[in-house]
Order: sequence, then structure tokens, then C-alpha cells
Amino acid sequence: MTTDRRRSRAGWALGLALPALLLMSSCAVTERQVRQEQEIVSLRDRIVRLERAVDELRQAPAPAAVTAPPEQAQRLAELGQRVESLDEQVRELLGRVDALENRPAPAAPQPPAEIPRLERQVADLAARIAALESRPAPAPAPEATTPAAPEPKVSARDLYDRAYALYKQGKYEDARQAFLRFAERYPKTDLTDNAYFWIGETYYDQQQYEKAILAYDKVVQGFPNGDKVPSALLKQAFAFDAIGAPVDARILLKKLLREHPSSEQAAIARKKLEMLGE
Repeated sequence: MTTDRRRSRAGWALGLALPALLLMSSCAVTERQVRQEQEIVSLRDRIVRLERAVDELRQAPAPAAVTAPPEQAQRLAELGQRVESLDEQVRELLGRVDALENRPAPAAPQPPAEIPRLERQVADLAARIAALESRPAPAPAPEATTPAAPEPKVSARDLYDRAYALYKQGKYEDARQAFLRFAERYPKTDLTDNAYFWIGETYYDQQQYEKAILAYDKVVQGFPNGDKVPSALLKQAFAFDAIGAPVDARILLKKLLREHPSSEQAAIARKKLEMLGE
């Protein structure tokens, strides 16, 4: 290959590469493309320097072989070898330039194979969470209840005595509940009217006079022949007087004197009537 042909090929390669470089410089390029362009520029610079050296060696005058001293002959031989070496380097560099310029643009990096698998797992978990959230809440399990121990059998008298003992201790609330339980369990005994009377007494001692009047009335109306009727009428009259109803109090006191004149409560009723202006 002659020097002119080499220069022509190098110039042709440079002419083709220059527009490509201008186009690449006007666009956003990747780091790899930048390194590739730098390598091409470096190779072209070396090609120019090598071609210049080849031209200088080609243009040097060749002395006659017959008159050349041994040292000059050796020099010419070395120059010839250097020219051949430079020619070889030029061809190699031109080949690398062609390979770099014709290399296809790197494809966009593909996501690792692990990413699609993880995306599928995320989608699956999201679907399972949505299914769980849409599921109706389970009904609360019924609380385990311990069956109440059967209440030991107690006689009516024992139950009444327990309630009366609470009243004597001043435990009016507990006594009232105990008397109510007794009256519900034994509604038709000789002690039932007594239980209602003591219920009235718990209210009276707590100054709940209206409730006391109602409890005493259960004795009078429910057990008219019971032995607690005179006491219920007397205390009912006292409760009416306590709430500021002396007329009602006098009516009840007179009824007590009329229906039970010989009772102990009748003597108290007479004194109370005198106090009320009768």
C-alpha cells in the first residue's frame, strides 16, 4: 500500500467520523459513549502523527548504495523497518477506528431477572391483603361463663332471720335486698307481710318517706288480716307527716284507732293526733 493510498484512506475515515462526532456531541450521551469518543480521538491523533513520520521518512533522499558507508546503510535499513512498523501501526489503528465507529449503540440496560419476580410477589401480597381486609370480622367468641353454684337450701325462717340481722346492723341496703328475695321466694307465708314492713322501715330510716309509704301500703292492702297492719298504718301516718301531708297522716291515724283500737299502736296514734291538733 502506497503512502497516498494510506493518506486517502485515513482522510476518508476522518471525513466519515467527523459528522458522527458532531452529531454525538449535540446529544446526551452515556458515559460509555463518551469514553468511546475519547478513544477514537486519541487513535486518530496517533494516526496523524504516524503518517507524518512515514511521510518524513519517505521524503528523505536515499544515497547511492555504492557510495553509502556501512553506518548510513545500517541507518537506511533501520528507517525501512521503522516505516514498515509505522505502516502496520497505521493499519491497526485504522481497523480499531472502523470497529469503534461501526459499533452499535449500547442497548438500554435490562432490569435484573430478580426484579420481575419480586414485583409478582408484591402484587400477590397486595391481593392477599385486600382479600383479608374485605373479609367480615368474625363474631366474638362467647365468653365462657362459670355456672353459678347451686344455692344451698335454706328454710324460710333462716332466710328471714338473715335479712332481719342485716337490718339490726344498720345495713339497710343489704337488708332491703334480702327481704325482697325472701318475699319473692315465699310470697304467701306468715313472715311475708313482716318482710314488706321491714322493707318500709329501711326506707324510713334512710328518710326516703315516699318509698316507705308504698312499702307499708303493700302490708295494708296485701295482708289486711296480718299482725303487721297496725304498725304499717302508724308508720305510714308518720311518713306522711314527715313529707308535709298532715291531713293524710290524720286520716290514717283515725283508721288505725277505728280498726285496731286495743292495739299498742292505737295509744301512740292518739298522742300523735293530739300533736297534730285533733
